[in-house]
Parts: sequence; structure tokens; C-alpha cells
Amino acid sequence: MKFRNLEQLSTGKSGNTMNLAVPLPRTPDGRVYRYSPNEQAHPRHFVLGDYNADHVASEVSRKRMKLSPRSKQTVCPYSGVVGDDREFLHPDDAKAALATVKHAAFSDVEAEFSRIIEGFNRKMGSNSLLKITAKVEKKYRPKPRFSRRDLMRELVCEHCSRDYGVYAIALFCPDCGAPNLRLHFAREGVLVGSQVDLADSLAAEQEELAYRLLGNAHEDVLTAFEATLKAVYLHGMTQSGQTPKPVKNDFQNMEYAQRRFQEIQLDPFADLSDAELEALRLNIQKRHIIGHNLGVVDDKFAVHAQDAQVGQTVHLVGADIREFAAICQKVIDRLDDWLAGQASQGVHQGRALPPPQKTQSEPTDPLDKLDTSLSKLARRAGLWMAQNCGDEWDSFIDSEVFAQAFSESQLRDIQDALAELEAEGMIACSHTLSDLPRVRPQVELFAMFDPLAHGHDPVADAAELAHKALEENEAVDVGELHAATGWPLRRFNPAIAIVISHVGEGRVSGETYSEYPSRHFHLIAQDRVALKQFIARLKQ
Repeated sequence: MKFRNLEQLSTGKSGNTMNLAVPLPRTPDGRVYRYSPNEQAHPRHFVLGDYNADHVASEVSRKRMKLSPRSKQTVCPYSGVVGDDREFLHPDDAKAALATVKHAAFSDVEAEFSRIIEGFNRKMGSNSLLKITAKVEKKYRPKPRFSRRDLMRELVCEHCSRDYGVYAIALFCPDCGAPNLRLHFAREGVLVGSQVDLADSLAAEQEELAYRLLGNAHEDVLTAFEATLKAVYLHGMTQSGQTPKPVKNDFQNMEYAQRRFQEIQLDPFADLSDAELEALRLNIQKRHIIGHNLGVVDDKFAVHAQDAQVGQTVHLVGADIREFAAICQKVIDRLDDWLAGQASQGVHQGRALPPPQKTQSEPTDPLDKLDTSLSKLARRAGLWMAQNCGDEWDSFIDSEVFAQAFSESQLRDIQDALAELEAEGMIACSHTLSDLPRVRPQVELFAMFDPLAHGHDPVADAAELAHKALEENEAVDVGELHAATGWPLRRFNPAIAIVISHVGEGRVSGETYSEYPSRHFHLIAQDRVALKQFIARLKQ
């Protein structure tokens, strides 16, 4: 038996056993999900992207690393725990891999039965008194698709160039394990600087809005500073085997914070001058006035700021906020060094980093960003078909127009490109005596290329239609469902075909020559569960 689909996932054989490797689903920016095996490393979830292959780490950077970059191990960015790559497999991706293998195996079994039955039919003589024919009733079964999303804080390790994303404060690079606390907070400084720039650019008549923006920027500095101190303290307590008492708001106060860090023999403020310490105290108090007193000076704050008068609005200047962020960055740099266990000469030059840049040049052609192994010509052909096929369901591509559109390519290359698309289940070909077969696009083609061709995603649309179908009692009229969306037929049909693929065959009407894949279908409990699972996969 041939396993054409499974063999695409094969990495070789061990005796009679086929070894399979399933590519992990990726986020829109090409990252994969990772999940820390350390149950205490909340939130455990992060994403891992590409790296700059030309990057050469300095000796200083190498001394800070837990691992050699690009090893077969991963570092938890929240806790520093090191493990094999497979230990960081996200549970949702494990399910995705099983669904992908199941789909490939089922497709191979279906193809084998079709081959056997075709042979049986050929053996039945045309002059036989009793003639029996058989056929396999094929039903479209879409390849499993899984939505993956990028996270809030995107970083590029300054030591090994690995691109990654985290949800909470990250202490370490997941690739090399070097402390990246400084990098994390520096991104906050860049964002705060952008807020200050925006406030400074406003006209005089928008003074109230400018003050509000400056207030938010100031508050963001202390919020990030407090969260970072807390993360390092808790990590230090864990490493020393101590159980910390509840933190509460201790890191909003310098004296309380110092007492906390004494528990792990660390003074985070040791590198600050007396003037910087006083400026830090003043800005912490200023944040409380802005956040809890609408910016109005009270008696407590007036003691700290000599130029402040009770009842007046606290003064905010963009330069002061930048200085506040720079002082906080100096504290974070010390904590970053402490995590590394050494001073990092040459690393902490400058107090802010530019916004993270992609470690590899962005593709100029959107087709290059598609997560597929198709050749460039096959991608171009697929996109052209998605752009030029008719609105009616199951329509053929005009072969002459298609050939003219690709007249600059060699015939053999076009044939190979069509064969690629057919192998991926994106088109169905009827081979004739002509140089090119008759081509009929399949749902897989629309799912891959419609986001580029028409700006909408059939898979996301299918999830929306599935929601609507589940709201019906049991019977779903496809025409009424189409009318309720207001979508053009070309957009509706691929999406409803994906929905119908999750419904049992005996519950889908089989009319032919219809403008839709089916006129109506009937849902029972198994179908409703299948649709709910489909929707859930796209929310992961």
C-alpha cells in the first residue's frame, strides 16, 4: 500500500515503522508556540521565532549564556529552567500533530480503496450476464488548520539574535538562556518615549490631552518597574529555596523593596547616586498622585517636592519622564547582571533600544510568507486561480486564459506546478489530450490563497458560519444562511464547504448543479460537537 500523504511527513523508517515529523503551526509572523514544563513558571506560554544566521555572539555574550544557541534544548524565559525541545511542546500543538497525521492516514486509506475498486471494475467483463460495479464515495475532508497568535511583547535577543515573544516579564532568552531583563525593560522605555513624543507634538489647545498622555507614560514606567522587581525577587527566592511572603505593593516603595531584596543578599539600587535615588523616590510618589489623586498635590507629596503646592496639579515634563525611565533602566541593568552572575562589560551601553527589528529581511512578495512547501510558480498559479475562478461552486478554470497568463513559463514547469497543487489537494485535474489538464479549484486552494487574493480567510469565515449553524434548531438552509451573511457567493462557498465537511455524509443534501456545495444539512449531536471543536481550534 502506498502512503503518499503520510510519506510527506516521513523522516525515514525503523524496520517496518515509519517515523513521522509534523511541522508545528505558526503564528502570522512565523513563530511557533512553546510551553514551559515548569508548572510554577506562570504563564508558561511563549512563542519562538527565527534568528539571524549571520549573527556572531561576542565573548561577553557567550559568558552570559546557559546554552549554545540553536541547541536541541530550550530555556524557560520566565524561570530559567532548561529542558529538551520536546519538553516545551505546547499541548495544543500535540493535538494538532495527531489531527494532521490522522487526516493524512485517512486520505491514504481512501486512495487505496479507490485503487482496489477501480481494478475490480476493470475485471468485470462488459458481456457478463451479471455486472457488479463499486465505487468509493469521496467526501471533502479539509486539512486540519490551527490558528496561532503572536503575543504582546516581541523581543530579539541581543546575545544570540533569536526572535521570540512573551506574555509576562521574561528573565531569559529561550534559545541561549542569557538574561534578557534589560532588553525587556528597554522596550518599555521605547514605548514610553513614543508616548512622550506624541504628547509633545500636540498643539497648545490640546494641553489637557497632552497632560493625560504624559501621565499615562509616567505611570507605565513605574508599573513596568514594579513588575520587573517583583519577577526578579520571586525568581531569586525560588533559586535560594525560600518561600516568599505575600508581596502586595512592596515594590511600589523603595525602602520596602530594599528589605525584600535583602532576603536574597541583593541591593538593586546600589548603583544609583544620591541624586538619582531622590529622583526615583520623587517619581514614585508622583505616580501615586497621578494614579490616585487625579494629579492634584496633597500634603504628603508636598513634603517630597519643594516646588509643589498643595491643591495644584503636579507638574509633568517629558524630559523628566525620560529621566525617570533611564534611572529605572539603570536598576534593571544591575538586576540583569545579577541574573548573569557577573558584570556585563560592553553590553549595557545606552539606556534604550530601538524597536525590535526582524532578524531576517521581510519578504517583498506576500507569496513568500505562505506556510507551504509549494514552489514559487505553484504559488503564483494558485493565487491566479483564486483571483480568477468563477463564483459558482465547483466551476472549472478557463485553460486557455490560464495558459496565456503563464505564457512566459515553460510548459513542463507549468505542468509540474499544477501537479504540485494537485498533490496538495488544492485542485482536481481531468487529464485530456491537451497539454494542460482541465482544472477545478478545491477548498484547500481557497483556504491558502483567498486571504491574499480577496482579503478574507475562508477558515475564519467558516468558524463564523459554524457559530450561526449551531444557533439553528437542527436543519440548516444554506441559502438562508448565505442571505444572513450578506457575503458575495465567491466568499461564502469556500467557507460553507468547510463547515459541511464536519457534518456526517448522510445528513448533507446531495443535489447537483447547485450554486452551493449543498442546499441544506442536518445537525445531530456528533456534528455539533465536531463544529464546536473546529471553532475551539481556531481560538487557541
